Amino acid sequence: MERIAIKDIAVEVRRSGRRKTVELSVERDGRVLLYAPDRADQEKLEAMVRERLLWIYRQLGRKEEELYQMPAKEYVSGEGFYYRGRKYRLKILDEPQPFRNGEPLRFQGNRFLMPRAVASRGREVFIHWYGKRAAEWIPKRVHMLQDRVGIQPESIEIRDLGFRWGSCTEKGKILFHWRLILLPPERIDYLILHELVHLHEHNHSPAFYERLRRAAPEYETHEEWLRRNGDQYGL
Repeated sequence: MERIAIKDIAVEVRRSGRRKTVELSVERDGRVLLYAPDRADQEKLEAMVRERLLWIYRQLGRKEEELYQMPAKEYVSGEGFYYRGRKYRLKILDEPQPFRNGEPLRFQGNRFLMPRAVASRGREVFIHWYGKRAAEWIPKRVHMLQDRVGIQPESIEIRDLGFRWGSCTEKGKILFHWRLILLPPERIDYLILHELVHLHEHNHSPAFYERLRRAAPEYETHEEWLRRNGDQYGL
């Protein structure tokens, strides 16, 4: 993996034969990425990073503020929650207990329904609901997309991955964050393809991006969308 290290900043360089411009980006997890053409001069890239050090530090501070000071959900009627790319309103019902099937949350008629008795632990309830739907839906998408990459994972697991959307192990297991189920389906598919490609290439080398381009020709568009919009798809 190509990197530029200046002071306490480590910048990951991602080169592309299709890219004609240089772009510097600070990811939601604090990584600093430099997107550049394949033939971009290393010294010029380093000079650009040095010139923009102040901007990088400011962006890192802003990211920390965004991540740790985002308004908390209140779990009240009218509040919006994403599910597969669309936002649906929550309605709190004056029910003394969870629904008859024992579930504390129901998706019905294009809205979420939750008994008032469980609203105080609303985040826990939503995470459980999202995790269950992700475990049902995402493996089906993996099965549909794996032939595009020419590989099959040993297993698939849904869990909380912190700032990461997905991960994979050298033994062939793929891990996905439960938050994937909040995203639009085309973004979910891209993230699935991204991790499937990692089963071939366990890094972000040129070989990885060549495989990714074949599997997802518009991968740069997906990554840009996730950089700009990914933070809002959470609790």
